[in-house]
Amino acid sequence: MTTIADGLKDVFLAGVGAMALGAEKTQELVEQLIAKGEITVEQGKEINSEVLKRAQATAERVSQQTQTATDEAVRQAKAAASQAEERAKTAASLAKEDAESAVSWGRSQAEMAADAVQKAAGEARKDSADFAAALKHDVLEAQMAAMTPEERAAFAAKAAEIAARDDTGAAE
Repeated sequence: MTTIADGLKDVFLAGVGAMALGAEKTQELVEQLIAKGEITVEQGKEINSEVLKRAQATAERVSQQTQTATDEAVRQAKAAASQAEERAKTAASLAKEDAESAVSWGRSQAEMAADAVQKAAGEARKDSADFAAALKHDVLEAQMAAMTPEERAAFAAKAAEIAARDDTGAAE
């Protein structure tokens, strides 16, 4: 994977290569001018020296610019990584809060359901006890309706005896 620094390095090297090519072409041109006698050897040396100085200055400037651009790219990459890390931490924190909230809500719903079940069970016990008592009375009434008057009198006497015994046992 090519990084920004690699790309900047390639641009720098291309610039240095272009300057080197320019210096070679300048040298060739100076040699041609000397050969034609249009300039002296001394003037040619001065031109080559000036071109070399300018090429070195340009190379240094490009190197500094490349280093500055590389440093800025690294700084921006670190800042982006830091922001991404902070966002990841925030997302994790929010996810944790959501999970805790869901667990809490689930517990409260379970508690409410358990309370509702207990209440319904209590009401069902009361309803079944009331139903059993009503059924007992209905059965007794049906039995009494089927009895003769003598059987009813004997039954009433027996019921009074049981009631008296229950009252004595309850008093003790």
